[in-house]
Amino acid sequence: MTPEHGSFRDASNRVFYHHGEVFRSLSAEAAANWHQLRQTAFFRRLMESGAVVGTETEGRSDVPARVSGHWAAVLRHERIPFISYPYEWTFGMLKDAALLHLDVLEQALENGWTLKDGSAYNLQWRGQRPVFIDVSSFEPYRDGDSWTGYRQFCMMFIIPLLLKAHRDIQIAPLLRSNLEGVDPEEALKFISLRDIFRRGVFTHLYLHARLQARASRAEARTTAADAAPAKWPVRQTREMTLRMVQSIKRMVAKLERRRGETAWSAYEKTHSYDDVSLFEKKGFVERHVRGKRWRMAYDLGSNTGTFARLCSDHADHVIAVDEDELAVDTLYHRLKTERPDNVTPLVMQLGNVSPDQGWRGRERKSFDDRGKPDLILCLALIHHMVITANIPMQDFLQWIRSFDAAVVLEFVGPEDEMTLRLLRNKRNKHPDYTLAQFESAAALMFDIADKAPLKEGRRHIYFLQPKPASAPSPSAA
Repeated sequence: MTPEHGSFRDASNRVFYHHGEVFRSLSAEAAANWHQLRQTAFFRRLMESGAVVGTETEGRSDVPARVSGHWAAVLRHERIPFISYPYEWTFGMLKDAALLHLDVLEQALENGWTLKDGSAYNLQWRGQRPVFIDVSSFEPYRDGDSWTGYRQFCMMFIIPLLLKAHRDIQIAPLLRSNLEGVDPEEALKFISLRDIFRRGVFTHLYLHARLQARASRAEARTTAADAAPAKWPVRQTREMTLRMVQSIKRMVAKLERRRGETAWSAYEKTHSYDDVSLFEKKGFVERHVRGKRWRMAYDLGSNTGTFARLCSDHADHVIAVDEDELAVDTLYHRLKTERPDNVTPLVMQLGNVSPDQGWRGRERKSFDDRGKPDLILCLALIHHMVITANIPMQDFLQWIRSFDAAVVLEFVGPEDEMTLRLLRNKRNKHPDYTLAQFESAAALMFDIADKAPLKEGRRHIYFLQPKPASAPSPSAA
């Protein structure tokens, strides 16, 4: 059994992987909760609808014995195709994940249960559909309890959404830099006096920040003799908690981002291809993509997802990645309408992909270590990586080769107008960025199975097959 290093924070359970399957071990208390929960009609409905990850008690006698530690029960989960994190989601994705979390909590409260936390990491994606994955978060509701996950939910969902909706702040860097979410006092620094009276800000951000600051000052003045545990001043009923959750749900549902437009969010209208070149490009991609059924495909630099959606007909799962958040959000909303249910869009700078993070660098995995694609689309990306990000061409190709996948790659030549635009204000004109240098570097790592010119030869598109890794010499071994 291989442990999931991001699951250690809740001592009542731990997630493990074994031969491609996902297991969750439970403490005695968590096991007792599970045996009650799985018999409830509302929980079965949540699983049947896809809102909660498919889960069942593991009956094979050899599996519990393989799980290290003293656990009372073992569950087996449906496997999610690709694990992503909140700092890789768009505004629309974070909003829909928040609404699903609140909907699950609402149904739990209506049936005498609650969720003990409010973490965004409790949700993942099947294509463009969010799914709640932490079944151990369900607990029977106890009279007088408030929702203990409320503050965490504010930091991971509400505050980032408010900052994006009202201040148009890029929230991915904030969530990536602090895995616990956005602290209310830090968030308040982004808020003007006028913003305090916008939807949701006063209750879920401003008051939180002020109360947190007051509590910190009081704690600093408290002596050991005065450190008796504080009591909740009002007895919270289940109906009160339910009404609060429903109120938050209505508020979140009404939040909208500033749409605007970026160069890449309008890519389908502003790209530099004429009709013939675009037809030729699509034809080349489709010819090589439709040759087999791909288990996992990456579209790196996906823009609004034209080619990710083309690829979705020939792949089990497609991960579409771009650094333009509005372009990815445009793709996300389009996918919700069109419903090809196997494309997951993500926001990420490809010159600075998500790294290993958290405790000992193992709690949240790097992008490179989370999936193993067998096909990569890399269309009109290389000039941005080499010229804009100043990444050596050979280094970029080595990164692509490290996935050990077939690659459809478009080389944007130095004479192309988009390359000339990138070079306009560059002191270093990248004299080694040439077609000959590209083909020479690519041939060291890939077999060039096919290629074709585009845009009257200013661009070229390739189908590359990875060369077998060199065997180590006896002396190296």
